[in-house]
Amino acid sequence: MGAASRPCVLVTRAEPGATRTCASLSERGFDAINAATAVLTAHPVTLDLEGVSLIAVTSPFGASCLASAISDRSTPVIAVGDVTAARLRETGFEHVASASGDASDLLAMIREHAPNGEILHVRGVDQTGDLSADLKAHGLNARSEILYAAEPVATLPDIVWRALEAEACVLIHSAKGAERFWALAQAAGQTETLRAATVIALSQAAAEPLRRHGVSRLSLAARPDESALFDALEKQCGETR
Repeated sequence: MGAASRPCVLVTRAEPGATRTCASLSERGFDAINAATAVLTAHPVTLDLEGVSLIAVTSPFGASCLASAISDRSTPVIAVGDVTAARLRETGFEHVASASGDASDLLAMIREHAPNGEILHVRGVDQTGDLSADLKAHGLNARSEILYAAEPVATLPDIVWRALEAEACVLIHSAKGAERFWALAQAAGQTETLRAATVIALSQAAAEPLRRHGVSRLSLAARPDESALFDALEKQCGETR
């Protein structure tokens, strides 16, 4: 797994997040290889906030896209987690709350503090789940707007598969990322290698696609955030440092 002091880790999340994650892992002493399975691209959207009382944001990239789509920063926003909330604050939003969890935690927090007006969920085109539909199912006024898309990569460089064969750990941030990484491994003839790999996933939902394909050495972060993911990585793959 690489040099004894620098365990190797494959980062499969979409760009631009993969580059940031690799940098954070390098600071922790890991040999991080960028294995981004997609590239996120913003849509040129201008949002109409008339009647909107709350905006729900479910990713850091969505937060950046929201900042580009509106000029008014006074509408309250609620983020799925603390990293997304921090991105919203960095871009000038005045009233930011965080569910500090996953989509189910976000849904519960919105239901508990339901606004009188409309709830707007900003999302990616292929994002797993439909928060606005879940909110409507609980009697709330909600809609969604697509602000970005993920363009899957066609292949990954050979260094990724060589590292996987050398027992690199694999980080999985989302179910979509897991599906894309499996498809790329399949195209490269590396499915058996992936089945034997040590994989650390952000959540049960993120792990499920690989679990269905027979990947058995799966660990989960204690919480659905990157800090907890890194802690799980340290526990599972950091012994050789």
